[in-house]
Amino acid sequence: MSRSILPLALMSLALPIGAQSLPEFLVEVRRFEVPEQGPFVDLSVAVLGASVHHEDSAAGLSQARLELVALVEKAGAIVDHRKVELTGPPRTTEVPPDLLYTTAFALPAGEYTLEIQVRDLQGADSARTERRPLLVPALPDGPTFSDVLLVSGTGEAGSSGHAHAGRTFIPFVGAYYPSSVERMDLYAELYGMDVRLGGDSLYLLSYQIEGQGTGTPIGAFRAAARVKARPVEPLLGGFDIRSLPSGNYVLALEARDRSGQLLARTERFLQRNNPISYRMDDLSTVAMGGTFADRITEPDSLAEFIHCLRPIADDLERKMIDDRWKDREMDLMRRFFYSFWFNRNGLDPEGAWKAYRAEVLRVNRMYGSRIKRGYETDRGYVHLKYGAPNTIVDRPSDMGVYPYQIWHYYRAGRYTDRRFVFYLPDMVTNDYELLHSEVPGEIQNPRWNQVLHARDTPMNNVQPGSVNSLSGERSDEFFMNPR
Repeated sequence: MSRSILPLALMSLALPIGAQSLPEFLVEVRRFEVPEQGPFVDLSVAVLGASVHHEDSAAGLSQARLELVALVEKAGAIVDHRKVELTGPPRTTEVPPDLLYTTAFALPAGEYTLEIQVRDLQGADSARTERRPLLVPALPDGPTFSDVLLVSGTGEAGSSGHAHAGRTFIPFVGAYYPSSVERMDLYAELYGMDVRLGGDSLYLLSYQIEGQGTGTPIGAFRAAARVKARPVEPLLGGFDIRSLPSGNYVLALEARDRSGQLLARTERFLQRNNPISYRMDDLSTVAMGGTFADRITEPDSLAEFIHCLRPIADDLERKMIDDRWKDREMDLMRRFFYSFWFNRNGLDPEGAWKAYRAEVLRVNRMYGSRIKRGYETDRGYVHLKYGAPNTIVDRPSDMGVYPYQIWHYYRAGRYTDRRFVFYLPDMVTNDYELLHSEVPGEIQNPRWNQVLHARDTPMNNVQPGSVNSLSGERSDEFFMNPR
């Protein structure tokens, strides 16, 4: 099938150049059906340009070069595979271009395992592998939708991308739409309406953006058409989303008969980040009046509410938080507080604040001390930013080692399988410090195990190295295999 190497709208995934030693990529699989032939799946792999090396080619162009392997296994046997070498587009800006690979597999209904390996051919020991279950269901009796393919562009038949209904669609990988993306487009197929209603019978085919969990369409983000029943009905549509507020949504597709009875429905999660535009020195541009922030009348309470937002704030917001902590000017604090939560959930900013506030209170109870609130500690910061860890290794009293904890996340932000190491150098308080993290942008210290053992063993070597002791081996084991 098709393969493409194109810049993607993945600005939400931006990393400092060189911050990653292994390629970072997103994988999406979408199920479709060919009547009388069977199911097939579209595979999209988007590789983040900032996570791979760009080196000058013979033509003097700075480009990435990758090897990508896609394996489909069933009961331990390989049933289909792809192996390709990808050369990225020339790098012409400070931000390295991302790479996109697309293909398709024709697979009988069943349970499979999909393995994706991406190797940076210009970096040493730089392959990352991801395995995941792949379920290809049989086409059920009655009308049913294919999966929804989010689209970033189209091309001519035969060009790079996913081919459907005589057209080629360039996938939009992921569900996150930053403010820089002004449209949300989609492609899907509806099967079996001719069997249910009879050929050429009319029915209503619609799609809409709903608030997550509400089932209610958002504003004018709804489209519908009466169509005649056919074995396969392609659906291509989209919305201008410049006015869609920040929040979590569901893209819902429905088919209803003449009486309004729902015959088929499918959903796709969407996340929109469309912040209120304001200048750091002029929050008067934020519209107020009757918001939940207007009901807060105590300056110290509002300042505390704003201060606890630091773990989840960006750099500009942290500057504004620090300024409001100092001046405690009520109007500016209210405007900032409201805009902060509107930017995270434009549908229910107060509900978003209440959910976060509950986590802050929990963190304060778990990690707070006489001199620090829980959200001001390193563990509180990580907990609020990435959520509660999936597992914690807690070693408070190992011989010759500072007390330490290893937190393991199945997913930390957009990264999978990441760890944080905290330790207690003062041996007394409850204020564990962050020593090392596998998440780009956080503290990284490859000598973390040596630091843990510096309590009794001087660190004379500035290079990372193993700790040749039973406790050192145990720490490495806990890190590599959290439980």
